[in-house]
Amino acid sequence: MFWGSGILALYSVRPKSTLSCFTVKDIKQREKLIISIVMIFTIMLCTVPMSLSPNWNGTVSDHKNQYEVLTESILNGHIYMEYEYIDPTLLEMDNPYDSALRTELGISYHWDHAFYNGHYYMYFGVVPVFLLFLPFRLITGTNLTTYHATQIFVAFFIVGMFMLFLLLARKFCSSLSLAVYLSLSTAFSIMSIWYAIAAPALYCTAISSALCMEIWSLYFFTKAVWDSTTERQAVLFGILGSMLGAFAFGCRPPVALANLLAVPILISYIKKKNNNLKLLKQILITVLPYVIIGSLLMLYNYARFENPFEFGQSYQLTIADQSDYENILSQFDFIKIINGLMENFIGFTPLEQTFPYISFSSVLINFPICFLSLLLLFRRDTRRYVKINKLRFLLITLACLPIIISITEIMMSPFLLERYRMDIYWLMGLLSFLSLGFFYQTTTANMQKNYGFLLSIFAYCTI
Repeated sequence: MFWGSGILALYSVRPKSTLSCFTVKDIKQREKLIISIVMIFTIMLCTVPMSLSPNWNGTVSDHKNQYEVLTESILNGHIYMEYEYIDPTLLEMDNPYDSALRTELGISYHWDHAFYNGHYYMYFGVVPVFLLFLPFRLITGTNLTTYHATQIFVAFFIVGMFMLFLLLARKFCSSLSLAVYLSLSTAFSIMSIWYAIAAPALYCTAISSALCMEIWSLYFFTKAVWDSTTERQAVLFGILGSMLGAFAFGCRPPVALANLLAVPILISYIKKKNNNLKLLKQILITVLPYVIIGSLLMLYNYARFENPFEFGQSYQLTIADQSDYENILSQFDFIKIINGLMENFIGFTPLEQTFPYISFSSVLINFPICFLSLLLLFRRDTRRYVKINKLRFLLITLACLPIIISITEIMMSPFLLERYRMDIYWLMGLLSFLSLGFFYQTTTANMQKNYGFLLSIFAYCTI
């Protein structure tokens, strides 16, 4: 079935196909319908299998129902997790974060929670609770099963990915064929969230919610600068971008570092305007959501941990003692950082003897299309095109962000996990889409058809 669908997909994007002859600037109602169908198919492909595993679909809730527990706690007026029993020995420990000592003393505790001053807390961001879990609980009277929240966030993320790519393609890669746009949008959407398909609850709820906030934040920032007809419209889009970008910090802070992309986008907007008091007022209004939402999140952190910048990372009850991670500078280890970057981007896991033979590897090994994209950025015509369109600062920031996020996670985590790479896959996908699109835009018409078909093959291999 997989290979059959692949042959059908490639046939539909062959060089002489209708999809290959239409460009993104030619899109009308029929083409919008095609895009919608492909987008819905991609959403179904990613979300339907999330219900299959009992360990992640709520059948075996274990510690993965923390969003649901916190929802009930908030309704009862508490920001700590309401559990009936807390082991007295845990309360008496000088260092309850010592996993070996907890095992030695035979302590009963809730795995992967934050524990501080005698209370359990959820160290995962609280924003999904207020966006989904609380409204669902108040409207229906029942709790939203956590993996369903992941399905919702993933669905909206994929829609955001398709819409952002289309917006960027129309503005900067208008000769891009509909076939290439659809192939890359589908591939990079799936690449960004693929781990969540198998393990949707809790961890990937936090990650997918942050991805959803960030992709829509970027979409509205892009609309504000490059697709607004009036200044009022630009400010409105900017406010939406800031609000969603700020929400990302309350979902998963490492993903929220992508808010740095707002800087080159804002600079692009400023360069088009006269530097006056009116412009300053627009900027202040636009960034106001960052101030308000950021202040609320810091207040929430202070109420829990007496530290506005502590999200609970230092107080986790897991396999590693992270209580000294509160001081980020103390975690700086140059060798650890270099090894972590190599593991994240070029590390290779040996093939196994049994099916499916492959295991988790690094970003560029898992998805070689990203490596191809990076190479194309160094092409002379591509660099010239980037310079003409004044996108150099944006691309540099976009290229640096996966490294910045990776370094942050290397310093603040005892070890790297595959799900952490979801924090950067989407950024690599965005960078790759722009790189491949710029190459397509700057090559000859004859080359575009063959190159487009080759890209579609790469995209299907990625899927």
